[in-house]
Amino acid sequence: MLARAFGLVGKTWKRTPTMSVEASASPRRRSQMPQQQLCHLHGSTPSQRQKFPEEQLPGDTVEGSFDLRFAALKSIGEDRVNDRELKLLLKKKHAPICYVWCDPCPWMHISQGIMKTLNINKMVESGFKVKILMADWFSQMNSEISGNLNKMRTVGRYNIEMWKATGMALDKVDLVWLSDEIRRHGDEYWPIVMDIARTNSVRRIKSVLAYYFRRRHPAWAIFMEDDKEDICFKMEKAFCPPKLAEGNPCLEYIKYIILPWFGMFEVVQKKGNGGKKTFLSMEELTADYESGALHPADVKLALEKSLNEILQPVRDHFGRNGEAKDLVEAIGECYGAD
Repeated sequence: MLARAFGLVGKTWKRTPTMSVEASASPRRRSQMPQQQLCHLHGSTPSQRQKFPEEQLPGDTVEGSFDLRFAALKSIGEDRVNDRELKLLLKKKHAPICYVWCDPCPWMHISQGIMKTLNINKMVESGFKVKILMADWFSQMNSEISGNLNKMRTVGRYNIEMWKATGMALDKVDLVWLSDEIRRHGDEYWPIVMDIARTNSVRRIKSVLAYYFRRRHPAWAIFMEDDKEDICFKMEKAFCPPKLAEGNPCLEYIKYIILPWFGMFEVVQKKGNGGKKTFLSMEELTADYESGALHPADVKLALEKSLNEILQPVRDHFGRNGEAKDLVEAIGECYGAD
């Protein structure tokens, strides 16, 4: 329903076959993490990221073979069209436009920062055209900034600066502001809104919109703004049941953040637990963990170290870059007392 109202606004968005490849992260620090990707904890530099393979076969383009391009999009999101439709799209259009939704958020969840960077860079490296839709229009529902669109634009620019610090290929990405699209194509947008209003109850619409603003405690997840002390505290409190891999939030962080970023996960175990070991796949790590060969305390310490390595360049950027510092101050003013 929301995709119908906000995902395809204006004729320019409708002319080209498109595919939405990534679910958005929630817009507030207390928000829920993507359920199909990461669980809450309780219940390196950009050059170190694992690169998407650039194998070139006879008749293929520099972006890779059809199979590699298909695998790139298939690996990004679970909520996608079926494989047959995706293959037909790639055969029909060599470089389809991938639209990526972003709810501007003053405290960026690690899935919004790191996972989005990984996925967008993978799409760019595979030769796809990427447009990030900055959903600033929803600021009118945000009471914390009194529905101020200019303040939400500042939040959006802060998010973009965060992606710059993580190494996102922003020079090859188009940034589109939802409020601009709605203003330019209001004659198409508002009839859709009226149609939704006629066919859905107010209660249903509120329940859908509330999903994007659901509150969660900040100690339940990792944020891009977390310092070393924050990470240490959260790892100490993190739920990591021994010999249980399914639904284990620490292992999910390793699966969706650490392994895709570094291409490996290194655990320095205590002498009595087997010593140092490097895991190159989630299957290998899961097998050791479920057998008891890998202790939860060692996993949590290694995860803490890896998260800090990922976030340190971000901390350095916002500590040294003048424009980044100004945006941090502006965010504080936006969410300060009126």
